Amino acid sequence: MTVDGSSDTELLAAVARGVIDLTTTQPSTFRLPYPPSLQLALDRVVLDAIIRRAPAPRSVPELLRWCRGRAPEEWMTLPRDFLTPGARLIHRAAGEPTRTCAELASLGALGVVEQEAESLMARLADNCGSPARFTQCRDFLIRKPVVLRFDPVEMLQPSRAQAWRLVKDFYGPVPSHLPADGLVHCCSGCGLLAKAETTDGPWCEGGCAPDERKLEVSHQPGQALVLPLALRLFVALPGRTELAVRSRLGDRTGPFAAGLGVHQIPGRNGALRAYQVHDREQPGPAALRAAEVAAGLGGQLDVVVPDSRAASPAYRRAFDQALPVGARVRLMSVSEFTARESTDGMRRGHA
Repeated sequence: MTVDGSSDTELLAAVARGVIDLTTTQPSTFRLPYPPSLQLALDRVVLDAIIRRAPAPRSVPELLRWCRGRAPEEWMTLPRDFLTPGARLIHRAAGEPTRTCAELASLGALGVVEQEAESLMARLADNCGSPARFTQCRDFLIRKPVVLRFDPVEMLQPSRAQAWRLVKDFYGPVPSHLPADGLVHCCSGCGLLAKAETTDGPWCEGGCAPDERKLEVSHQPGQALVLPLALRLFVALPGRTELAVRSRLGDRTGPFAAGLGVHQIPGRNGALRAYQVHDREQPGPAALRAAEVAAGLGGQLDVVVPDSRAASPAYRRAFDQALPVGARVRLMSVSEFTARESTDGMRRGHA
């Protein structure tokens, strides 16, 4: 499967980029002018509908209603199993861009969200000057994507002062549309922003299950700080799983491509192998991005996902089907990956 300029997957990615642009530049979906990317995406959707003799949205607000109320395959043709059933670009209850939207917006040469995270992490690596310091700073971002109550005394403690000095410019105020009744919420399950009340109950950016979602609250929105959406979804969210993987593997693993979050570990023959931890809703876009990363690295890439994600045969099947021919990518669960690497490490230790 490929994403090219004439494909419906690229058109859907363009709509997703428009939704992301709207959210990051304007607090209200009804404030004019709309971002050029969103207006252009509407024009392309309308043209596509005319060619297919299908219904078309008549305005940007109607397109946004489609993104919220209708699955993409209801209004365009997509490869089979490219998206999971019921996927939306805008969450039906929370009214926020979904992880699916961000993942689609990162596809192809015009991808924006994950690419922003990569650029920021590459800049951080340059500023840190050493792999050890970069790892310390990146781990800080993973553990603190949302700071509900900023405490300058806490950030000046010896264990945090150096990292904070290097990462503080990444943080900014909470987006103006998220505080509700003067409250800012954060989910302790994923560590990301949340809403306490929607038509379907509490919501969080990480999509945690209800039994994993416990909300923390700040009554002072002006004191809360957050990372950009790109870092929240593509560094902090998978980072929690990555920390667990690294803790099991010990000092045998280290950063390889700083901006991409790719790590390396010695293989059975001593050669270094690359792996990247994912936590993504959509198997199709995840496979395409992994193939891009593997091609850039010029070698094999193991994509490691949470056990709960890998437990779905449909997810694994859709991921494998979406991989371009010849892509050197392998999908593994955390348990599969760490068990194999631990076994390999013991074999090398006894060699």
